[in-house]
Amino acid sequence: MSKQKIKIDIFSDINCPWCYIGEKRLQNALQKVEDKYEVDVHFKAFELNPNIPQEGMTRLDYFKGNYGEQMLAQIPTMDSRMTETGAAEGIDFHFSDDMTVNNTFNGHRLIWLAEQYGVQEAVSNALFKSYFTEGNNMNDTELLKQVGIAHGIPAEKLEGFFEGEVGKKEVREMEAFAQTAGITGVPAFIINDKYLVSGAQPSETFLQVFQQVAPAIEKLDIEGNSCSVDGVC
Repeated sequence: MSKQKIKIDIFSDINCPWCYIGEKRLQNALQKVEDKYEVDVHFKAFELNPNIPQEGMTRLDYFKGNYGEQMLAQIPTMDSRMTETGAAEGIDFHFSDDMTVNNTFNGHRLIWLAEQYGVQEAVSNALFKSYFTEGNNMNDTELLKQVGIAHGIPAEKLEGFFEGEVGKKEVREMEAFAQTAGITGVPAFIINDKYLVSGAQPSETFLQVFQQVAPAIEKLDIEGNSCSVDGVC
């Protein structure tokens, strides 16, 4: 019996902890139904903060600038809750005051390139880990290059990649699509090009969604001439 096919487009940003959690929860759900569904997953670009300077900015400056001085007192509680939530999904979050919020456009270009070599999931997860666990600058193009090579992108394809124009148009097109589709926050999951699931849903929610949207073959009450498996026509 052939598996039912499901296509999932994940709109996410490297700077987004809920995107990391949401992707982990999706993968946990997929592992439970891998014998039932053939799932085609694609990672799509979404920049939460496209105007962040190339050199990035500290988290404290970012939160203060976007949410006001009063937000700073809430950060320890927010970090603690996020760390606990991530740990339940096998994620080791390491937050700190001097952690930078980076421009992620080049990271999204790398994820776009990774799709051409069938390593999008590996590269995306490596970038999440590099940022949230190791605290690296996710606009460091040399670092991005090494992540790509380590996870299956040919080294020669990354020579001069970030200095050139390849992938820029494609990333902007994905972001424009997200805007026209009404996506205002991430993670966002578009299933079978039709159904939108917003936020880092529990794995159980994804399992319920799969049951509802998976294409099933239903027999219509219409008969016509045919050949049977026994050769009778």
